[in-house]
Amino acid sequence: MHELSYATAMLDAILNSIKKEEEKGRKIKKVSEINLEIGELTFINVEQLKFAFDVIAEGTVCKGAKINVEFIKPKCKCLDCGYEGDVKIVDEFEIYCPKCNSMRLRLSGGKEFNIKNITVEFEDKI
Repeated sequence: MHELSYATAMLDAILNSIKKEEEKGRKIKKVSEINLEIGELTFINVEQLKFAFDVIAEGTVCKGAKINVEFIKPKCKCLDCGYEGDVKIVDEFEIYCPKCNSMRLRLSGGKEFNIKNITVEFEDKI
């Protein structure tokens, strides 16, 4: 389950970012939303990712954060017919040119895993 390693990396990145903000004197009470960009070629199961994140975020400001995902489609250039555009994905190991069914492709994109932004709630200053 590689979703756990992605969830752990997400949590670490967010908590490190929060720590930097708190060093500047901005106290964050809660992370309410996390917006991700995930490439389709990562083959991440989003429900497993959310579950893993919920488990490891327990006891942190990220507990209960809503996770939104925008998928990024991979693009290809076929080395046989010259087609450029979307790929045909059958499963993790079979990616074809949609025009000629060749597997000789130069891929771009589709492997991203980015935290696009997060929504936080700050503690009120008295």
